[in-house]
Amino acid sequence: MSVAEAVKVDNAPSPLASIFPGSWINANFDIWIGAPEDNTAWDYLFAARKFFADNADKVSVAQRALAFEELLIAEGSDWNWWYGPEHHSDNDRDFDELYRKHLSNIYHAMGAVPPETLAQPIAGRHDKPQFMPQSAYIHPHIDGKDIGYFDWLGAATHVADRHSSAMHGKAFLLDTGYAGVDADSLYCRLDFLEPAAHWAIAETRVVISVESMPQDAALPITSYRLQSDIANGVMTKWQFCENGTERVPGPGLRVAMDAILECQIPLTELKAEQGTALRVRFSVWRNHLPLDALPQEGSIELRVVAESELSALPYAKP
Repeated sequence: MSVAEAVKVDNAPSPLASIFPGSWINANFDIWIGAPEDNTAWDYLFAARKFFADNADKVSVAQRALAFEELLIAEGSDWNWWYGPEHHSDNDRDFDELYRKHLSNIYHAMGAVPPETLAQPIAGRHDKPQFMPQSAYIHPHIDGKDIGYFDWLGAATHVADRHSSAMHGKAFLLDTGYAGVDADSLYCRLDFLEPAAHWAIAETRVVISVESMPQDAALPITSYRLQSDIANGVMTKWQFCENGTERVPGPGLRVAMDAILECQIPLTELKAEQGTALRVRFSVWRNHLPLDALPQEGSIELRVVAESELSALPYAKP
């Protein structure tokens, strides 16, 4: 149940009461809550507040004070006025980005990595991104060099919509994302708009996030992050995390970066059997704050099936 849904249940304790005690909770929620964007914004705030409450006694006084200040900022303004269908302005994306940065700062101040979801806009996140679906197995050579275009023919592809975000003054870093499977592995490729040396200064991290969704809906969804740290345009190290915890992968996982970033992740590392759905997204972080994401909303969707079945998948049809 989301935070927004909990408010609507008779006699149920509301998570919002712990965030906004008193009569505020009886205010008119038609504007601040109810739409998918509103509910998502509240859920992110509640998650950040819970993280703060669970970890406040584990950090220094200075860290706790800074995190609490960021939390109050996220709680203390009408951010949700701009989410949902009621009100809009030319600065909607700016408000959205600022709100998510304040939430990210809560985790950062306490020495933690913010959730990957904060790298993507809340506004419009329920829209399905436009991408070219995978049509054939791919078997690319993973070297990070931008010379293997034909290796990626048949991969699912998403190209950044630079026109829409440029209107809001956003600087794009990511150009095109590719993702595809064969019988054994998931392959991902990320093309940058400019050479990484121009923007990847110290403490810059490129993240490839993968959600592995079993065909059996009763089984849990597992989240994976392949995190590549980049300084002066060069990848210095990478980590592979499962549900937020770093683990050592098998020898089949490969990552390379030169002009582009490429990786190969064995399907066994993702617990991806036949029928498993994979959702892939890319993001760039600096000082633990999100800079850019691809797609801006949603994910590139794949399914682990035989090559002959790819063209028959529902999402592959026009």
